[in-house]
Amino acid sequence: MRLFAPLAVAFVGLVLLANWLAAAYVVRVPLTPYTAPAGVFCIGGVLVLRDWMQQAAGLVRTMPLVYAAGLLSWLVGDLAGWTSLQRVAIGSVVAFTVSETVEALVFTPIRNRSLTLGVALSATIGNAVDSWIFLTIAFSSTAFFWGQFWGKNQAIAAGVLLTLARRRLVPVAAVA
Repeated sequence: MRLFAPLAVAFVGLVLLANWLAAAYVVRVPLTPYTAPAGVFCIGGVLVLRDWMQQAAGLVRTMPLVYAAGLLSWLVGDLAGWTSLQRVAIGSVVAFTVSETVEALVFTPIRNRSLTLGVALSATIGNAVDSWIFLTIAFSSTAFFWGQFWGKNQAIAAGVLLTLARRRLVPVAAVA
């Protein structure tokens, strides 16, 4: 439970950073021929952090923060001018909240059997949902799909490895 606050701060911070990076930069995704908006690496981390927050404090405390972070991201982005295109702002909020909800539905039944597998599967599925919805709404195109998908998966892989290492070094009881 005491880990929830720092995880929540990191979660919201990465959501905001992802929008700023996505609005400002396109990057080449390492080890692939693809490019993507630079925020993909942050969102990959966000997909893992949501699972960690749920494990630390439960679904009831985590999901309201997910929706609040989505709306805060839209508000800050709009005020800062990052989301000058209304479709980008709408795509970001819809993709984020839908993918995080789907991720929770995948993670919740798996996490007590295998936290590492739960993080890996839910984040990967959330990644695909987020990438497809965002690109479809924001740009009416999925041209960046594979760049987004593989960029986020690289961050997800790092999170899965950290989950596995932490579980081996410091096992904890599951939270409902």
